[in-house]
Order: sequence, then structure tokens, then C-alpha cells
Amino acid sequence: MTPPARGVFLSTLPSGRGDRRLACTVVLVSVAIFLTAVPFAKKPLAPIWAFIPMYESALVINDLITAGLLFGQFGILRSRALFVLASGYLFTAFITIPHALSFPGLFAPTGLLGAGPQTTAWLYMFWHGGFPLFVVAYVLLKDARRETGWTRGRPGVAVLSGVAAIAVVACGITLLVTAGRDLLPAVIQGTRYTPTMIFVSSSVWALSLLALVVLWRRRPHSVLDLWLMVVMCAWIFDIALAAVLNSGRWDLGFYAGRIYGLLAASFVLLVLLLENGMLYARLVEAHDAERQERQRAQRAEEAAAAANRAKSEFLSRMSHELRTPLNGILGFAQLLELDAQNSEQREGVEHILRGGRHLLGLINEVLDIARIEAGKLTISLEPVPAGDVISSALDLVRPQAASRGIRLPAAIACDGHVMADRQRLQQVLLNLLSNAVKYNREGGTVSVSCDRGPAGRFRLTVADTGPGIAPERMHRLFTPFDRLDAPETSVEGTGLGLALSKGLVELMGGALRAESTLGHGSRFSVELPMAESPTRALGRATVTIALEPDQPGVRGTVLYVEDNLSNLRLVERIVTRRPGITLLSAMQGSRGLELAQAHRPDLIVLDLHLPDMSGQEVLAQLRAEPATREIPVVILSADATPSQVSRVLQQGAHAYLTKPLVVTQFLTLLDELLARAVR
Repeated sequence: MTPPARGVFLSTLPSGRGDRRLACTVVLVSVAIFLTAVPFAKKPLAPIWAFIPMYESALVINDLITAGLLFGQFGILRSRALFVLASGYLFTAFITIPHALSFPGLFAPTGLLGAGPQTTAWLYMFWHGGFPLFVVAYVLLKDARRETGWTRGRPGVAVLSGVAAIAVVACGITLLVTAGRDLLPAVIQGTRYTPTMIFVSSSVWALSLLALVVLWRRRPHSVLDLWLMVVMCAWIFDIALAAVLNSGRWDLGFYAGRIYGLLAASFVLLVLLLENGMLYARLVEAHDAERQERQRAQRAEEAAAAANRAKSEFLSRMSHELRTPLNGILGFAQLLELDAQNSEQREGVEHILRGGRHLLGLINEVLDIARIEAGKLTISLEPVPAGDVISSALDLVRPQAASRGIRLPAAIACDGHVMADRQRLQQVLLNLLSNAVKYNREGGTVSVSCDRGPAGRFRLTVADTGPGIAPERMHRLFTPFDRLDAPETSVEGTGLGLALSKGLVELMGGALRAESTLGHGSRFSVELPMAESPTRALGRATVTIALEPDQPGVRGTVLYVEDNLSNLRLVERIVTRRPGITLLSAMQGSRGLELAQAHRPDLIVLDLHLPDMSGQEVLAQLRAEPATREIPVVILSADATPSQVSRVLQQGAHAYLTKPLVVTQFLTLLDELLARAVR
């Protein structure tokens, strides 16, 4: 059990000022009553025979309950000291029983159990001398090294063993004062005490005083220690009135002492019962707080799940709504590019394509940032040769650099590998290199370097000789759509590249850092975990398919299910480059299913967003029908979310193409699938 949890029990909870004040008040009241009763201790009173069974029955019940509560705390804390103290209370309960049964004149003239005239008096002495010894043992065992020493085995076994041992001790004492009563000196004659009784009772009284002193000297005091001192004070007053200062049975001291004994048995029981009540109240509060926290967590989880679903739906819808018109723009522009007759036409088409691709790049960046924030962007980490990715990114940005006279390094000597997603790493480097070119001065320089970073990292650095960034603007560098002072210039951009790059690098387990000196340029460093070079080369076959403008040898029937007329016309124009292909079209999912059943096409091209039913439902019905089950289905959709792509491919689609459509890729896929169908 942890120290904070142990501190809630009376045996381990330090006593406070309020506890000490209350205990002192009880002791002072007891002292006042004791001093008032002392002068009248020897005053004889009438025998009340019902007093003994009532008093001792209450005593037995009190002590048994107290012992049970202390054994319960022992079961939790495994404290030897608590075990001994609980055994002490059990001893007083057990020894009280033969004391009541052997009391002369109560149940028999000389008492039960074969008792003699000395039996009850000696039982009283063993009883009142035994409990202080248990208290002293409790104090001696209660230190840091022994407090929790009983950690092995089941506490229930220890408790049962303790109960059995105390029962044996009580029976042994009872046997001694009954069957062996002749071995003990006389301590009472009639109803009067003998001088031996004074000596024995004084010794027992001294034991109680010793227990009180030992308790007092043991610091710091727990709440239980404090109330045990109150108990021992009452125990001292009990013995003094009932066995030292009085003259015998049935006098005022006899009655008053036993009342003190009953009070002594009640003090610890009362505080333990109060403790149990408070612990139960705390348990109820903790349970209620836990239930409310669980409900809050469940509501938060449901809200987060709903937000994620809404965000996923938004991404899917945005991807579809933005990519669908771009599909028509870029698709027809690519066809115009293929058919352009002169430089003027090619220049116009080039403007269309450049604008469309710029818009497509903006859409992709916005959606990528949204996916990163939603935790929906998936990456594939693998050992990637850093030099290859740098060279590839440099080759892509060379035309842009050449147009502004920016000098780029011819080659980079970089042999290390990083753990990254190759495509995403190239995207990050391309963003950094493109920015280094765009924001550089005319005729400036861009440098690229790689070296080992701290803590097993590999660092890729892109530096430029541009105007640099003011220190007060550096904190805005990775804020989406914040281009700092770029809107005042003619530099094109969206302000998303660095924000996206930072998100991608962090998603790959790395960090993107920036340094800039006004008037001298900027440095951007990508730090990624280092990776070991693969131990054996994996051969990758690269198949290059050279496509002719027209391939009349490809034949077959293609069914295109698409509700957007512009996209439909685009595919019709593309298919005209394959004279052997017959194209069927449907603008509704149900109509597409009818045509598939009637014509059994060689290939089905399917959009996912249809007016009457979803494309996934159409795919499911195609796969469920024996007549259409084997027809290959290619999904052509503007929804480019990875989860959607994976879900549809698992459902049985042969390929997934995203809009805007790449014409050459589409024609290559048509040729491949139709060639299989013919074979």
C-alpha cells in the first residue's frame, strides 16, 4: 500500500491539534471524577448482582468489536503492532468470560468452572496486568522497520492463528486459577482484600503506568496512540479504585472502577467506528467522483469520436467537391495539350495546367494538414537513403532555380539512411528547396548538407542567401496561411508549405527547425531518426510502358458509371484514343447495375458518389451477383482519403484512381486490364 493510502488509518494518521485537545479534555474530566471518588472509595454499597453480567457483557462485546476492527486494519496494513494490539483486546474479551462465570454468588455460590473464593480476584489481576503488556509490545513493534514486516502469507491465516493462541492463553489462565488455585496466595477473604492483594494490584497498576509512559515517549503519536493513552489513564483509574484504594467488593470503588473499565474499553471502539464511518463516506465520495469522471470521460470520448467522424466526413466531402471540377479542367487540358498544333495553343494550355495544378497542390496541402490534425494521415516508415531523396528533390526544383539564376549544388555526398516515409520526406524537401529558391535573391545560392545530429538523429539542412526573416516574425513561421511579408511581394505561395512540412516531419518522429539572420539568409534543418542501411539489396523492377497516341489493338467493352457530365465527357474523349474499346455509360448506380447484367462488360469504371446509391453499394452488388462477380472494377473518385481507398480495395475493387485523372495512367490501366480480359 502506498504511503498516502496508509495515512487514512487511525494507526498511521498523525494526531492533530484538535485530536490532542479532545483527548486532554477527556483525561481531565476523568481525573476530576477520579479525584472526587477517591475519598469515598471504601464506602460500602448494596450488592447489585445484575451489575456484573451487564457490565461484563458490554465489555466483551466492545472488546470483540474493537479486536475485529483492528484485525481488519492488520489485514490491510500487515502491521505486526496492530496484530499484537488486536490480540490484546481479544485477550480482555476472552478473559472476561470466565471472570463473569466464576464470580461467587452470580451463577453459583462459589462460581462456575470449579472456581474458588480467589478465582475471580486472580482473573481480574491477570486481565488487568495482561492488557498493558500487549500495549507495551504494540509500542515496541511500531517502528519503521517492523511496522509492515508481515507481508508474506495470507492475513486471514495469521488472524486465525492469533485467535487460537489467545484462546489457549485464556484457557490456561482459567485452568490455573480454578484447578490450580491452591498454588496461588490468597488475595481476598470474604469480601475484603488481603495485604497480598495490595501488592499484586499495585504491581498491575504499575504495569498500566509503564504502558502509559512507553506510549507517551514514543513519538510522533498517531491518533490511535493518543486514544490508547486515554485508555491507559482510565485503566489506571479502574485499578486504583477497584483494587488499590477500595477495601473490597461492593463498595463505591468497586463500582466506580468497573465503570472506568467499561469507558476504557469504549474509547478506542468509538474512534474506530467513527473512522469506519468516515472511510465509508470517503469511499462513497470517491466512487461517486470516479463514476462522474468515467461519465465525463465517456462523454468526451463520444464527442471526440463524433468530431473525428465529422472531420472525416468533411475531408471526404471536401476532397470530392474540390477534386471533381479540377478533374474536368486538368483532364481536358491534358487532351488539348496532346492535340495542340502550335506554340500559342501550347502556351495557353500550359497556363491552364499550371493554374490547375497549383490549385490541386493547395487542395492537397489543406487536406493533408487537416488529416494530420485529425490523426488520419497514414505514413509508411522505412529506411530511406537520404542522398537519393535529396538528389530527386533537387532535380525537380532545378528548372525553377534556373529561371531565377539560383545556383544549386550539382550533387550531394550523403550516404546515411533515415527512418521516414520516402514520398513524404521528398515532399518536405521539395517544399524547403522551393521556398529557398522563391525567397532567394536573384543569382543567389541554395546549399544542401547532411550530417549526424544529436541523440541518434540524422540532419538534412537547406540554406539560402535570401533577405532572411526578422526575429520578431520567426514565431509565425509555421503558422498556416501566414506568409509573413510575402503578400507584399510578387512571390507566389499559399503559406501552407512550412506548416505541412513541420507536421509531416513530426509525424515521422522528427523535428523541423529554422534559423535566420536578417540580410544573410535562412537555414531549415530536418532531423529524423537514423536507420541502418538494409543488409541486402532488394531488387525492384521498374517497368516503363511507352504509350502510343493510339493503340487500335486493344479491344473490349468498358462501362463507366458517373453522374458528373463533365467527367463522363472526359473519359469518352480519352477512350477515343482506343478505337477498339466500346464505352457504355450510366449516370445512376441502379442503371449501371442493369447495364452490367445485360452487357457483361470487360471492365467497369465506377465513381463512389452517385445520386441514387453509393458506389460502394454498387460494388457490393456487383460482387454478390455470379454474372458480374469476376468483372474487374476500377474506382475513379475524387475521395482520396487513405482509409476510403483501403476500405474499397478490401471490398474487391481492382484499382483506385483519384481525380484529377492522369490520362496516361488511366490508359495504361485500361490496356492492362482489357488485355487480361482478352486472354
